Amino acid sequence: MSAETKAALDQAVAAHFADEQDGAILTGYVLQAKGQGFTDGDNDRTRLLRAIAEGQDYITTLGLVDWMRIVAQRTALED
Repeated sequence: MSAETKAALDQAVAAHFADEQDGAILTGYVLQAKGQGFTDGDNDRTRLLRAIAEGQDYITTLGLVDWMRIVAQRTALED
């Protein structure tokens, strides 16, 4: 990811968080995305991307990922 794209992502996530959480300040995030490749060399393979907040420590990252896993499992069991 280019430095410009990463800076824009950090700013967008922080702005969205503040909007959704009554002006709260973002202290960390994990973005996980899944996509599909379509070029001949890809063989239609799945693409994965992970991005974290600039300067974020691994303890915060692991905590957020674990929390997402717990919430996703709970949601799946409720459906």
